[in-house]
Amino acid sequence: MTQIQPTIRTMTWEEAQEFGYYHQGLMLEHGCVSYRLSAGTADNIHCFKSGVTLYVLTINSRLDYVGLDTYMGSEQDPVDSIFLQGSWAIEECVGDNWRSLPLPTLLSRLIQDFA
Repeated sequence: MTQIQPTIRTMTWEEAQEFGYYHQGLMLEHGCVSYRLSAGTADNIHCFKSGVTLYVLTINSRLDYVGLDTYMGSEQDPVDSIFLQGSWAIEECVGDNWRSLPLPTLLSRLIQDFA
């Protein structure tokens, strides 16, 4: 699994309307595909690639949540998602030291627990 640095941008108003949003969400662009993100603009977003699978790890320490979206190939929407909110929920799944875990370790634990 390799960490990548794709382009992340705000949706255009036209894209937001197309998806039925009343706000501009985020899009990730990688390999000529635009993926619709569930992350917010205040989140820390980390992207990893393994074969044709793209993993988007979202962390918001201020609001205490961790999310993981899995994308396959050119599918623009996630094929699988995990969302854990509250320290107790995150600690139960990945351990009480989740804030200090290296990103690949946090990602691996989420994949192992929910794959």
